[in-house]
Amino acid sequence: MKQNHHFRRIPDYIEQELNNTHSQHVIVAAIIDTSKSEIARGAYRHLGIKVIEGNIQFPQTIQPDKLSGIYARRNLNGIIWVFKNLPKITKTFSFDSPNFGDPDKGYHTTYIDRKVYQRCFEPPRDWGIILKVINQSEERTRIKAEINTILDRQHPDFRKDLFFAINLLQEQCRDSHVFDATISDEELARVTTVGWEIFPPGSMDRTLSIITQRLRNSSPERQREIQKRANILNHLHPTEYIVGSGMNSRYFGAKFGEKVVVFENIDYGNALYILFDNWQEISQMSRIDILKRHERDFIRIIHKDGWEKVLKRQLNELRDK
Repeated sequence: MKQNHHFRRIPDYIEQELNNTHSQHVIVAAIIDTSKSEIARGAYRHLGIKVIEGNIQFPQTIQPDKLSGIYARRNLNGIIWVFKNLPKITKTFSFDSPNFGDPDKGYHTTYIDRKVYQRCFEPPRDWGIILKVINQSEERTRIKAEINTILDRQHPDFRKDLFFAINLLQEQCRDSHVFDATISDEELARVTTVGWEIFPPGSMDRTLSIITQRLRNSSPERQREIQKRANILNHLHPTEYIVGSGMNSRYFGAKFGEKVVVFENIDYGNALYILFDNWQEISQMSRIDILKRHERDFIRIIHKDGWEKVLKRQLNELRDK
């Protein structure tokens, strides 16, 4: 796998999913939307997903390899936390030494006191990932990857365990979500299918209101950034606005005619995507699955200085085709 991506805090979209899930018990899961060709290329080798004699095969449960990421390593070995913000404490160390430097004369024990940082050992969780097909067609297969533990929202360590679980799954699948522990595979398949709410031109205020409602505890700076991005799309005269639902509820964007769609993400710092031709099909995929496709299927523009001009130029080129 390439570079691992972890959360520094529980992200807003997970908080929103928790708000929408009123059950006491929840699970952490992701949906892998893939094809036989992607699996054959080894995209999910680390999860044990393979194509053998034309059939997709994988174990029911896998233990994330400790070499596949920092959370996989902590999951198996635990972690020692060093508290450098606390005062050091005195710890006594001992070692055996030969008497007068001669092992033939026996050994004695030497004790040394040293000041060390306070430490705490967090034991391994030893969680696995359950894999199961929830939907399959000739072209694509959707596999549920679920952490094999149920989280209790009333447990004092709930948020600590949730943070660990979403990071472990994010590390392995590049995606993670929270669901009611009793959700069926049929319900999960429906929930995780991306849908889009369509709004006509001139309804930017309403669209922006829906987007900002999904931001929890956001700073004024972040609110302004989201509004700036939305206004830039508005000034390019889209034919319709779109807002994601389901697992893509943190996405919004605009249509430019019937074939060109620009997707934005309310998570600060992400890139935007331009899809065309078969955007309805591609938009059903996660961001990670989109990136696995051939570059001719999308255009990715990173939010850095001058991205607005790049977006305008790309749209003009697509309109001229």
